[in-house]
Amino acid sequence: MKKIFFSFLLMASVNSFCQTCEEREAKMQQAMVGFSSALLYNTYGVIGSIADAYIKNAYNAEMVDQLMNAQKNLADNLVKVLDGLVKDNMLNTTMDRDYAVSAISILEGLKKQAGFLQEYAQTNSRQKQEAYDDQRKKNWSVLSKLMGIKE
Repeated sequence: MKKIFFSFLLMASVNSFCQTCEEREAKMQQAMVGFSSALLYNTYGVIGSIADAYIKNAYNAEMVDQLMNAQKNLADNLVKVLDGLVKDNMLNTTMDRDYAVSAISILEGLKKQAGFLQEYAQTNSRQKQEAYDDQRKKNWSVLSKLMGIKE
């Protein structure tokens, strides 16, 4: 029984070394797409949840400002990473490059949405509320298309 176990373990370990650089790179890029897609989706949801909490008086304007600054900083960090990958030609396929460019655009839109929410929380202006809502709808349209979610 031990011989079978060790034989299986040896075959599994040898198989993992047989991957080419291209195969490992492709898997890493798939992981990047998966993690960044989750971040885009969750950021959209977090901003909306914070807006709902503000409207229900669970958060005040100061809390909204702090939370939106944190979201914008996270978005800035991912934009820098993705932008670096695009500028340094680190993405091998057109599809990966197009995804990164789209993700950057969505992140910029999410930052705008967060900014509009901050302005709305500070002023309670109907105009700022409408700007927030318009940006939220634009963001969902682009995000849902990128992720293959039907609107």
